[in-house]
Amino acid sequence: METLRRYRASLEAFAARLSPRERVMVSAALAAVAAFFLFLVATGVSRSISARERRIEGKTEMLSQIGKLTRGYRQAQAERQSMEARLKGPPVQLMSFVSQTGAQSGVEVNDLRPGTPSTADGLTEESVEVNLARIDLPRLARLVEALERGPGVVRVRKLRVATRNDDPNLVDVTLQVSTWQQKT
Repeated sequence: METLRRYRASLEAFAARLSPRERVMVSAALAAVAAFFLFLVATGVSRSISARERRIEGKTEMLSQIGKLTRGYRQAQAERQSMEARLKGPPVQLMSFVSQTGAQSGVEVNDLRPGTPSTADGLTEESVEVNLARIDLPRLARLVEALERGPGVVRVRKLRVATRNDDPNLVDVTLQVSTWQQKT
């Protein structure tokens, strides 16, 4: 405390020795130093706030991405559970299913050749090769869609289309239709 009083007394003595013009100049210099100091403090605070806002924006974006990934994961889980339920369902008699679906779609399915069943990863795959002659593309599309919307897990694995020289609106098609069943 005593030290502060001595500094104050020496400052007052210094100010008393100054002329009015020198006092104005010293006051202006002190004001400039104070303004510069305030500028430095304000700049530091501004930078600190900007850095925090950038970190907040980054974390908000990260949380948004986590939310999107969570929704995607939940959707994938639901699809997986649906697929597992379909795999555990009653087996699809593939040859009769393909014939019935063809008849419902207005496609004559006569040439069916069963494939050899294969087993992998706890699943048994059964396949049928279907040859269709002289079919137009809209009926083919309806047939493929009807096959894949059927019971169980039925997919058209291969599709080979050959154009015809006698009628450009019709094609010859070879399909490989497969179904899977979970091994018990």
